[in-house]
Amino acid sequence: MKNTKLFALLALLLFSSCAVIEINGLGNDYKDLDESQKALVYPLESFEETQPGLVYKLTMPQLKEALEQQPKAIVRVFNAACTGNKCKPLSTFQQYAQENGYVLYQVMISYAGLEDAIVQAKDFPLFVIDNEYYKTSLQPIYLRYFTNELLGLPRKTKYRDVPEELDGQLYFFEYGQLTKVTDDL
Repeated sequence: MKNTKLFALLALLLFSSCAVIEINGLGNDYKDLDESQKALVYPLESFEETQPGLVYKLTMPQLKEALEQQPKAIVRVFNAACTGNKCKPLSTFQQYAQENGYVLYQVMISYAGLEDAIVQAKDFPLFVIDNEYYKTSLQPIYLRYFTNELLGLPRKTKYRDVPEELDGQLYFFEYGQLTKVTDDL
């Protein structure tokens, strides 16, 4: 059985020499953007100067400073390339935030799905984790570092060591202090 699997793998490699195998989701997917999409991405200089329909590369020190100034804020960390029933429109979160007095920071984990996200973000800016800040282009690593810092944990804390009640995509803050983590509004 072991030899059969090895033979099948070798045959796949030999016969797929003309095919290009690409794995999305391991990096930040910036290389997959065309020039017009890249033109919509800026480094964040000031939250006050952000514009709707654009994407800003965000570092944790920038976000933490902004959160400390907000009485009520939500940080949503999401995959813009999400498909399926669990993927709600960006406007759902924006509306909830506005109706409940929150400032909302919608932070993409990569550039995958950028076009769809920008179409939905006509009235508010989007953010993306600045992987260069973490000195890695590997999404699982910089995402873990970002969320750990958002939770107030040491950057290199392993997923298995993060308490279950801190697992979610919506992070609620009051003046920079984490008050709740959830997946649903």
